[in-house]
Formats: sequence, C-alpha cells, structure tokens
Amino acid sequence: MLVSYLRIAWRNLRKYTLFSAINILGLAVGLMCALLIIFHVKEELRYDKGYSKADRLFRVTTEGLGDDTRQWAATAPTMGLQMAQTIPEITEVTRFYRYARQVLSYTPSNGEAKRFEEKGGFLVDPSVTRTFDLNFIKGDAATALTATDAIVVTEEMARKYFGQEDPLGKVIVDEAGPLPLKVTGVIRKPAFPTHMEFDYLLSWSTIQHYVDPVSLERRTWNALYTYVLLNKPQSKSVVEAKLPRFIVQYYGGAGETAHEALANRRLHLFPITDIHLHSHMEKELSPNSDITYVYIFSVAALFILLIAAVNFINISTAQAFNRMKEIGLRKVIGASRPQLLRQFLGESFVITLAAATLALVLFAAVLPFYNNLSSKQLHFEQLVSVPNLGILLLLVAVIGLLASAYPAWFVTGFKPVPALKGKRNVSSPVYTVRKGLIIFQFAISVFMIFSALVMYQQMRLFHNKNLGFDKEQQIAVTMYGNSWEHFGTLIHDMDQNTAISNYATVSTLPGERFPMQPFYPLSSPPGEETPSIRAMWSDEKLLATLQIPLLAGRDFRSQFPEIKHHEFILNEAAVKAFGFRDPIGKTYVLDKDTGTVVGLIKDFNFASLHAAIEPLVIQYKPFYCNYLLVKAKAGHSQQTLQFLESRMKAQSPTAVFSYAFMDDKLNLLYAPENRMMQLFKAFSFFAIFVSCLGLFGLSAYAAQLRVKEVGIRKVLGASTYNVTVLLSGNFMLLVLIATLLSWPLAWWTMSRWLNGFAYRIHIDIWIFALSGILAILVAMLTVGVQAMKAAFMNPVKSLKME
Repeated sequence: MLVSYLRIAWRNLRKYTLFSAINILGLAVGLMCALLIIFHVKEELRYDKGYSKADRLFRVTTEGLGDDTRQWAATAPTMGLQMAQTIPEITEVTRFYRYARQVLSYTPSNGEAKRFEEKGGFLVDPSVTRTFDLNFIKGDAATALTATDAIVVTEEMARKYFGQEDPLGKVIVDEAGPLPLKVTGVIRKPAFPTHMEFDYLLSWSTIQHYVDPVSLERRTWNALYTYVLLNKPQSKSVVEAKLPRFIVQYYGGAGETAHEALANRRLHLFPITDIHLHSHMEKELSPNSDITYVYIFSVAALFILLIAAVNFINISTAQAFNRMKEIGLRKVIGASRPQLLRQFLGESFVITLAAATLALVLFAAVLPFYNNLSSKQLHFEQLVSVPNLGILLLLVAVIGLLASAYPAWFVTGFKPVPALKGKRNVSSPVYTVRKGLIIFQFAISVFMIFSALVMYQQMRLFHNKNLGFDKEQQIAVTMYGNSWEHFGTLIHDMDQNTAISNYATVSTLPGERFPMQPFYPLSSPPGEETPSIRAMWSDEKLLATLQIPLLAGRDFRSQFPEIKHHEFILNEAAVKAFGFRDPIGKTYVLDKDTGTVVGLIKDFNFASLHAAIEPLVIQYKPFYCNYLLVKAKAGHSQQTLQFLESRMKAQSPTAVFSYAFMDDKLNLLYAPENRMMQLFKAFSFFAIFVSCLGLFGLSAYAAQLRVKEVGIRKVLGASTYNVTVLLSGNFMLLVLIATLLSWPLAWWTMSRWLNGFAYRIHIDIWIFALSGILAILVAMLTVGVQAMKAAFMNPVKSLKME
C-alpha cells in the first residue's frame, strides 16, 4: 500500500506540474529564510556562552543616581581588587584596560621593520588565563602574563609579524616609548562569538609605562573593565546584597560620606552572557547588538514560514476538487478516513521533503550574500551537526503537518456520491478559509513592506541629517608621537597647498566616545558635588574647519608653542544643563585645568543620533590631540591624501600613515541598524515573493475553472479588459482588505521601534499609501498574467476544452 501511495503521489506531482512546483518552491524559500534567520539568531545568542565558567562570570558596572543617571560598563581601577578582599563569594578578579591605539613594530635580524597600527590590545591581570579560558597554543598559560613588558598575541597577529618564525621570545616594540615587549605566548581565538575581541594582551605590570600611578588609585575614574568570578552562580544575589555596604566603604576612601556614596551611584553584576544583546552603557568595549533585533528576525522567520504554509494550504485545497472522483471511489471500495488521511499526509510530506532538499541548495547559494549583508561568518558545514539537523527535521515535520493537516482533513471529508459525480459544494467553508488565508499572508507582506520603508527613512535621516557641522571631505590623520616632531613643517606645507581649505588638531572625532570630565565654576563652594561634562581638546582652527557657528564671544587664540592661559568654549546644551548665566569671561575648572570661557557655539551632533546632544566643553590644548583634521576642497580628497602621506613619510620615514574619512566613521555608528534594514529588506522581498507564488497558483487555477465562462463572455462581446477585471477583481479586493488590516499593527510596531531614537522620522501618510500601492501592484501583476492569458485565449478553443 505504501508503494501505491508513493506512486500516486509521484503521478500527481507530474500531472499538476505548475502547482507542484509552486508548492515546492514556496516551501523551499520559506525554509531557506527560516534556516538563515535561525542561524543568525543562534549566533547572536551564542555570545560568550562558550566560556567554561560563563554562568559564574560577571562584569561589574556602575549606575549613576541623581542628576547623572548614566550607566558605565567600566569601573575604577582598584574596585575589583577591593571587592575580592571584602566579599568572599568572589574567587577571581580580572581587569582590562584598553590602550587606545599603538604603532607596534618587529625588526627581523635580516630584514626591514614591519610596522602596524594596532587598536585591539588590552592590559590585563594574569588571572585572565583562568577566568576566560585562553587557549594557548604556544607558551605557558600560568606564567605568560606575569612578567613586566610581556605580550601575548593571537595566531593571526603572530603570522602578520613573524610569518613562519616561532614567535616565543621575539620582541615587538611599542614605538611610542619606545618600549620592547617580549612575546610570551600565542593564543587561538575562541571558536564562539564573544564581546571580548582582542589581538594581543599586555601583562598588567606593564601599565606603569602607560598610566600615571596616581590615576590608578583614583576611585572616581571609570576607566577599567572589571570582571569577577563567583564561587557559584547562585551567589550573584548574595554579592549584590553586599554591594551597598561596599560602596560606602570604597568611596569613603575617596572622601565621600556614606550618604553621598549611596546617593551618587549603584553597582551591579552584569552576566557576561547578556552583554552582547542587553548592554548599551557608557564606554562599552565595542558596539553591541540588541535583543530587539533577535525578536524582529524571529518573528520574520515565523511570518515567512506561515506564508509558505498558507500557500500550500490554499493550493492543496484548490487542487482537492480535481481528486474528488478518486476519493469517492476509494471510499466506495472500503477506504476509511484515517487511511485516506495517512495517504494525503504522506503525499504532503513527500512535497515537504522535496522542498527541504531544495531549501538546502538555496541556503548554500545565498549564504555568501547573507554573510556580506549581516557581517556574520556562517558556514554551510555548521548545518551538519546533530542540533542543527534536528532543527531542520523539526521544521520539516512542523511545516509538513501545519501545511497539510487542513487540506488532508478537507479532502478526506468528501461524501462518496457527490464526489463520484464531481459536484462541488459551493457553500463549503474552504472558500472562506482560502480567502482568509490570502488576506493573512498579504497582511504580513504589507506589514514587512511598511516596516522596511520606515527603516529606510530612518536610515536616510541618520545619513542625511544636518549635524551642525561640515562632515564632507574631512580627512582625519592619526598623529602618533613622532608625527609631532615635524608638525611645524607640515603646517607650512599645508598652508601652501591649494587643495586644502582648512585644518585643525582635535583629540576626538565626532562619532567617537567623548570623555567625561569634572567641570565647575572656580567659585563653587568646597565639597559641593562637581558635575561632569563631555570634553574635547583642539586648537584655534577647529570651528573654522568644521564650520561650527560661534554664537557669542570669540574663538581660541593661538598660544603656540606654550599654553599660558587655559581657554574653554561651551555648547548651548552645556549652558542650559548647568544653568550658567553669561559664562563668557568667567573662570571654570575642567578636571585639573583652571581657565576662562571665551565663547559659546551652536549645538552640533558630535555623537550618535540615538541620543540627544549632550553638554560639551572644548579646551584649547593642541598638543593633547590625537588627530590632524584636514578639510579638502571638493574633488581633491585623493590629491590631499597623497600629499599628506608623502609629506609625513618624508618627515618620518618609519611612521605609519593612518587616516579615516569623518563621514565613514559617522556611518559606523549606525552599522547595526543598517545591517538590520538590509536583512529586513531581503526577507521582505522573500515574503512578497512567496505570497505572489501562492497568488499566481490560485489565479491560474481560477482561470482554468472559468475557461468556458470566459469563452462565452467573449463570444457575447466582452472585451479583454472586462475579462481581466472579472478574473482579478476578487483577488485585488482581498489584497486591499489585507492592506487595511495590516496598517494599524505596522504603525504601532514601528512607532515603538522609533521611540528608541532621540532623532526620528514621523510616519507620514505616504508610507501607508506606498506600502499598500506596492502590495497591490505586485499582486495585480501576479494575477494579471493569468487573467490576461485567459482573456486573450481564442474563445473557440476555450469552448472546446473539457
């Protein structure tokens, strides 16, 4: 009997080739999209879970209270050590300090020095080898980071500097010192994704070369990332209950009373496995993703699978009438309904398995494009594992059952006598169900079109909004120690270059994280709480280079080569936030520098548009800057780059020339949203494609049923236009209803998403209209092909068809 069922299934697949192809292709595309999204979500959820002690590993974070409610991913240098001494549940403490950027070099005994700009390094405690399971392939994990001036590098970095040579014992030089660093180990990067990305680690005792020992004792300097390992996962609540007492003890050492310490801040233990998707704090190690996007893509996968299942249901129930006589005959000769159910469920699972096979082929084909869009490194081989194959089989089983249960139940419910006569029950609920399913799948499609349009408009706002300064043609060249030695000559050369319109030195570029510094009037009473403000350092040419409007006062005056009096410029947000009244000419203190406010500038967006403009102070300190910012004239960017590189190389032949365009750095702020938008657009396309496949199949079936009717109407004088409208009108009405139903949910969902941005678009009426028009046009083209094909058929031929 099983062989008979398979033979009949194969015959029906061949007999109804178009509908079989639509069913298989629709399910295949749905399964492919589901696999891609499942892999994406699994990768997001895997972050940091590969560490053997992940369930006991937490990052210590600081939450401000009162007027400053920022949450800091970093803490004071000595906090972790003090916690370990006073809280017995903490068994290990590991601190990370990022040294922003370095030029490292290696000179082989018989060759030229290799120099690279490195940004992925940390100074760490020796305990890192125990808490983070570093996988040493060379060197001794127990001692590699105990000696001063020791460096441990990754495999990739070792190959870059040493090629095939054995790295152990080799010396890499930090040219800012110069400081020789001895390679004591080589590690392999984790096989799982982690928020803790690095290329090399320096031993903690080496920090004496980079940080003033006095700063390392400051208890209000949130500069280090502190990770604690607990004795057991359940100890988290115990430790957090002890943190208020610890705060009083720790910050009391900084001169605060118990009330001040508790009123100013809280400490938290943040699970390391939650950092990637749930942490968006001040001074994050790197931009994290968001759990919201995991939910969005999970829902998108479900939607696309449901659309594919709806297609299968609609086409299967439509084709069921073609098999009425077969069902009637089987029932007459004794077939029971359970037997027929097994037959039709089996046929459906054959189609689902065929679709799953095609889905794997499509998955392998689109995976490179998907990796490019999502910045992931997924591989087809990852699918060949017990858990992933289990997921695939579960998907096939669920979709096969979901898509085939109702059609099988409907088909096997035919009564024998009407079935043998081929009579259709026009009052059958299947017609209502089919219409409802068409509305459902197109409502999903319109929802995804609407969402993609809103995302696109929000991204346009990010990239096109006037930020309050000129970001175009701005080239930022990184200035390392030896670059300043010939800066005077470089200035003279730039003044003579007609391709350069202006230049300035600056400590931090818009789009980077601006440091927080205490800022208060000199006349403030002793002991009064000192507020913090975003700070940057620059010279007298910054405002002209970035074209930032000066609202009051004056710009900086040059104090080359020696600063005799500190000067500050404030933005509008600083004046409002601190309640300064006419601050120009008054004396203020920024960290340890006392100076005068000389000007006020218009607010400009120096950070991401996710947040509102914060208070900012600019201090005149040219030689505390990290970048030379050069404004090139329109069309002269490459010429300016070549000029700068040639001049700096001529002055310092061994220097590394590193640059970036400011607009590129600003675009990186929105990389997660850009990736999400691109992926959502792709999945929206697939959703519409699958929906249209089903609509194409149903319209083809409807046209077949009405061939003779169309022939009679044409003989009686109906035009091609009349026939086309007749055959497509009902479908267009269903799509219109789907559009109207999807708009409220789409508007509500995207409004919630937009609330996460300080600067956001308004959802205008044209977005509603365009999403509906696009869906209706696509549906019209899909249905119109079949309608016009029937309308153009020769009526003589159509009247002869059986």
